[in-house]
Amino acid sequence: MKSNKINIVTIAIGSILVYLMIWNASRIVSPLHLPSHSLMKSFVKNCLVLIPVVGTLLVLHKPKSIITSLGLNSSILKGLAYSFVLTLPLYIGFAIFGKFNSEINLSVIVRQCVLAALFEEIVFRGFMFGQLFRYSKVGFFWAAFFPAILFGLGHIYQGHDIISSLAAFGITFIGALYFSWIYVEWNFNLWMPICLHFFMNLSWQLFIIDGTEVASGGLISNILRISSIALAIAMTLVHRKREKSKIFNYPIWTI
Repeated sequence: MKSNKINIVTIAIGSILVYLMIWNASRIVSPLHLPSHSLMKSFVKNCLVLIPVVGTLLVLHKPKSIITSLGLNSSILKGLAYSFVLTLPLYIGFAIFGKFNSEINLSVIVRQCVLAALFEEIVFRGFMFGQLFRYSKVGFFWAAFFPAILFGLGHIYQGHDIISSLAAFGITFIGALYFSWIYVEWNFNLWMPICLHFFMNLSWQLFIIDGTEVASGGLISNILRISSIALAIAMTLVHRKREKSKIFNYPIWTI
């Protein structure tokens, strides 16, 4: 119990340092005079955010165990295959009700889809949530709740007024809880939420439809997003049944 409390404090301090780095990364890289919205600038900023993550993980685990503690040692092919199927409602719906974004380019895809999904899931799911839930024995709700708040706060900039900012916070907060649940139910394979995050962001970039320019989304985009989540829940139930296990078969409210 004492060890768990020490781990919780360590993760909390590491999370605070991570969030401080997120908000100050642009200021730190500014002396490099990298072009705004450039691929290199995004990569460097994300790498800076990983410094306190790696530092904290080195305190919690042996160096050779860090990749495993995050869940990055699991099957990436499984993550890609299942995530693609789970996001098909988005691609089919966007293709029917929207139009293809002819201005999309590789730099945007890498920055907004690949890097965003990879680094955000490592930080918020593998590190903040995963370390609390897997190694500090904090119940699912509390372990997921606080990283979800931070995740939501990191997206309020996508709103253009108070209402839309609150909507962006709410949607991304729920999305964070959803990704955490997927992470747990698929045996801590971090590639599942990474790939889900990637394919969801990619659909947002490839198609133009009302609401896809902001995190909160529009009516049709949110209906399609809910359809994707419903499909994910159904497939996860099948997955757990095959493994002869039930969903939420773990502590929920423990602190």
